[in-house]
This record gives sequence, C-alpha cells and structure tokens, in this order.
Amino acid sequence: MLMDASRIQIFEAIGQMMRWNVSKIAGFKIDVDPIHNLIVVGVIMRPFFKFLCLCLTSLLPLATVQAELTGEIIFRPPINAFNELWVTNVEKARDDRPFFNLRYSPEGLAVQANGNLVVTTTLHDQLSFGNDIYLFDKKVDFPKVRDLTRQQFSLIWGLDISQNGDIVFTHERIGPAPATGIYLILKHELTKLRPKVQLLKEGEAYSVEWSSSGRHIVYDTSDGVCIFNILTQEVLQISRDGAYPAFSPDGRYLAFTHSRWANTYKISIVSLTGRPNLKTVETQEAEPGSFGLKWSPDGQYVVYTIEVDGVYRNFAAPINGGPHEEFLDKHGEGVWLFDWTHTDVPYAVEPTNKLTTLWGKLKQ
Repeated sequence: MLMDASRIQIFEAIGQMMRWNVSKIAGFKIDVDPIHNLIVVGVIMRPFFKFLCLCLTSLLPLATVQAELTGEIIFRPPINAFNELWVTNVEKARDDRPFFNLRYSPEGLAVQANGNLVVTTTLHDQLSFGNDIYLFDKKVDFPKVRDLTRQQFSLIWGLDISQNGDIVFTHERIGPAPATGIYLILKHELTKLRPKVQLLKEGEAYSVEWSSSGRHIVYDTSDGVCIFNILTQEVLQISRDGAYPAFSPDGRYLAFTHSRWANTYKISIVSLTGRPNLKTVETQEAEPGSFGLKWSPDGQYVVYTIEVDGVYRNFAAPINGGPHEEFLDKHGEGVWLFDWTHTDVPYAVEPTNKLTTLWGKLKQ
C-alpha cells in the first residue's frame, strides 16, 4: 500500500526526534542506581513520546460524525387545532407555538425556503367539491390571506413554491374544470387580483416539487417519476415505479419511494450529476398507502412520514447510513403536514447538461 507524502513526512519527523533524544541520552553519565537512570531517560524521552502519540493519532482514519438534525418547521398540529399552523425548531422539542389561524383546515402546505411566502390548499370557500390555493406573508404581523384560484379547480393533489416565489401545483379535473395537469403561477402574478394560472403540462401528476434552482420540477404519476424542464418543456423519466419525489437542497440528488402499498417502504436516492444508482434506504414498518418524503435543510437526511397504528410518525434517515431518528413527536404522535422554512445550501448545482445523458428523453 502506498502512503501519501504527509504520512511519509510524519515518519521522517519521528525518526529525527528519536535521533535527537538518543543523542541527549548519550551525553549523560550513567549512574550506578538503575532507578535513577530510568527516571533520567524518561524525563528526556517524554517530549518524544507525546509527539509520537500525536503522530500515530493523525494516521488513524477519522470517524464520521453525523450532522445534527436542525431547522425551523411550519406544521399543522395533529390534535384540536386542525385549522391552525404552528411553528417549531427541531432541536427544541418544546418550542412549539401557534403561528397562523386559517378559516379552513389546510390539506397541503409549502413554505418559500429562505423567504416570506406560505401557500396552502384547503377545501373551497363554499361547501362545494374541490380545493383552492391560499397565499400569505409569514413576516407580516396580521397578514391578509389571498385566494389565488377562486374555485376554478377540482382536486389539487400537490403544490410547491420556489425560492423565487413561483407556485406550481398538480390538478385532477372532475366535472367542468380546467384540464388535468401541472399548472404554474409566476411570482409577478401574485400581486394581481386574479393571478394568471398557466398550464405547464397536461396529463396525470400527483406530488410535485421545485428544484432549488427553480428551473426544474419533479413529479410522480402512476407510471413513475419524471423531471420537467420549465424553460425547454423537456421531460425526463427517472423511474417507472416511484412516488413522492424530492430534490436534495443542492440539486445533486433525487429521492423517491417504492412500494406504495407495502408495509415497508424503500427510498431510492439517485444522483443527477454522476452515476445514476446511488443507494436504497428501508423505512420503519408502516401501514400501507400513506407516506411523505422530504430532505433536511442541510441535505444530510431524508425525512419520511409514515402511518403506524393509526398515527403518523416522522423519521430522519442519514443518507450516509446509521439509525433512523424519530422527531416531531407532538402529544404522542407525529405530524402529517409540515415544511421547512429555510435551506442551508445557498447555491444549487444545475445538472441540465447531464440529465439527458444519464436518463434520456421521455418519449411522448
């Protein structure tokens, strides 16, 4: 095995230190008392032994220390206050506090990372069937909640807001409503009384999420997971059986789940900039049919939500391996609806040129 230059320098330094200490010992006159001789040699050689221990320690492999799960979260509490949003810090379990009171119970939630805007989906204002999208500014003391869609749509399955403030959502038409597909509301439309809602892509879609760069979205269908380029309208199919896809904060990886109806889910983490297949994470056992998936703000964990014995549980799985950490335990159960308020990765990788090479275009 070849050693690098730094280790060779360490061994040379050890040799020089040994020669220096031996020369000092040779300059002493040997005493008749052997105990005295040992004490003298020990005093002279003590600096050498300390130096030797430090050098040998530096040669040992460093243990990997897992980053602590931290961050601020906005969530819907699991009991009593279904029309409220609360805020908490993950590292301060008892720091929960009411944040905002909505007129109706939120069914979907997305928070602008490192920004001020929060969007939710709720049932229509009337007792009619369908969902609307509501927007408010979390930095305003008494924010005005704006209805962006005004009963235009039927079922809204997923939504997200980019760091730039653009909103994307998926819709399934039931009755006389706009087409089933993925829709976009640009940031500059949010100040208008009736924002323009444009169809990005017609067809089935459920979960949806922005990339950190704001140039791609990822979504799932019954046929798998796809990435959509906002500028070129190009579609790349990543998996044929995945669901709940989520970009890592730096844009390098994509996580999604398999076995939607199994008792143990599998989370695939794939690279968008290098070798496609990366690793698989098995979740805790859960009841089939209910799941949620996100990344931690620093990209060191995939965070999943499962249903166990009728209650939700939230777990953080280190992407480098290790035990899964349960968090967000509120009154004996976890949180179904939540989102992080920030990201710790300010500059995201833009893998546009490599995506097509790795995965290939989806044939229309």
